[in-house]
Amino acid sequence: MAGQVWSMNATGGYLANPKLSKTLRNATQPMYKFRQFTRMEKAIGKGRGDTVDFNKVSNVQTTGGTISEASRIPETNILLRRGQLVMSEYGNSIPYTGKLDDLSEFSVDNMITVALRNDMARVMDTAVATKFKESDVSYTPTSASAGTFDLDGTVNTSATANLNVFHVKEIVDAMKTGIYGAIGTGNPVPPWDGENYVAIASVKALRGIKDDPDFEEVVKYADPERLLTGEVGRFYGVRFIETNNTSALSNGVGSSSVLGEAIFFGADPVIEAVAVAEEIRAKIPEDYGRSKGVAWYALLGFENVWDFSTDSEDHIVVVRST
Repeated sequence: MAGQVWSMNATGGYLANPKLSKTLRNATQPMYKFRQFTRMEKAIGKGRGDTVDFNKVSNVQTTGGTISEASRIPETNILLRRGQLVMSEYGNSIPYTGKLDDLSEFSVDNMITVALRNDMARVMDTAVATKFKESDVSYTPTSASAGTFDLDGTVNTSATANLNVFHVKEIVDAMKTGIYGAIGTGNPVPPWDGENYVAIASVKALRGIKDDPDFEEVVKYADPERLLTGEVGRFYGVRFIETNNTSALSNGVGSSSVLGEAIFFGADPVIEAVAVAEEIRAKIPEDYGRSKGVAWYALLGFENVWDFSTDSEDHIVVVRST
């Protein structure tokens, strides 16, 4: 048709400008749950090198007992073992031009800073999760009422069932006694808070547990102020933390991706050493202010404390599959 129309810029569309919303929308972020469970090593900082050694003390090598009046008290010894943590640099950056900064209706610096802070949290959470998953001890559900342990850090079994309350009981009983089915025995694992173990689980891993009426929801706790970040319930002496960070724990592994990954642990599972804590840094402008940027940076590291192959104990059990 002739005349002026909105659908064409030359005949009417240019008579108004699109309205730009004043609200920026950031991409959604997964839940980050692992970092809260690391133990910070004291007296670590700049000028101390990149390596932190830590000692581990064994139980006595010969158990004491009754002695007769004429006998001497028996003598024994302990063993000292040493672990090592090596710190690494972490970081990411987003450069931008001075022209963009000068012409944008929004603060480019603030927008980029929010995105980098989210990236920093994701990287740190995944780095800690990776250390947890390096545990020698793993458990793989093979049916709704059976599962198998591995103690050498290598999983040889494909999961054919998702995690449920039977498997939780099997894992907790093994941690309490140090007896991992028929394949090995080690030292018992002390509870994380003196009474309970902790499990960080993927959304899928919690499905079978939440459906059981024995699972105790957070709202039923007597002292909610003691809740851990992300805690969703308690069962069989385990405090459950839910995460949807699939970079840390997968929602589908094993046969037909039936299993959601989870990690059970007791006291002192992973330590952390920091030379430079995570921080946001602004780039020194270059080219007379035309080249700018923002970055995050950290110099730190994480390491498992215990190793079943050398210490006869490991404070972490990873629910996983080939």
